[in-house]
Amino acid sequence: MTTAVFADSTTLIYPLDTADPRKASRCEAWLRILRETDVLVLSPQVLDESYWVVLRKPQFAYVRAKIRTYLGEYIRWTSAPLIGAMLQEAFAIEDRFGVRFWDALLLASANAAGCSHFLSEDLNDGQAYGVVTVVNPFRHLPEDVLGAAART
Repeated sequence: MTTAVFADSTTLIYPLDTADPRKASRCEAWLRILRETDVLVLSPQVLDESYWVVLRKPQFAYVRAKIRTYLGEYIRWTSAPLIGAMLQEAFAIEDRFGVRFWDALLLASANAAGCSHFLSEDLNDGQAYGVVTVVNPFRHLPEDVLGAAART
């Protein structure tokens, strides 16, 4: 399996969060390398969730006018499917692993896209959910996952 890394909405949102510069910087680095190596995978759900967070959380008021442009830059990598047939897979993941439904739906999407890794701080680092393994972006560097390709 080729390396493909699915990023969740928190990974996409942290670069916009001025409250935690360390997390912002780490997620910016991850996203830059994933884009440069063209292994980033997103689903429409990730963009939807990111948009909703920026619209409703006060700390993102400063970026609301630019959020559509920011998310638009990620459409190219929105290749993971989000279709009705995945609902059963999401239910199975939710039941088997005890994760929240919305996370289970992201995991089902990442599995359907053939991703090897799922970038998230919200799930258990190192846990395999189907073919994807969770990587916490604050515990691992991109080169831990991508090897030499991350050292460009």
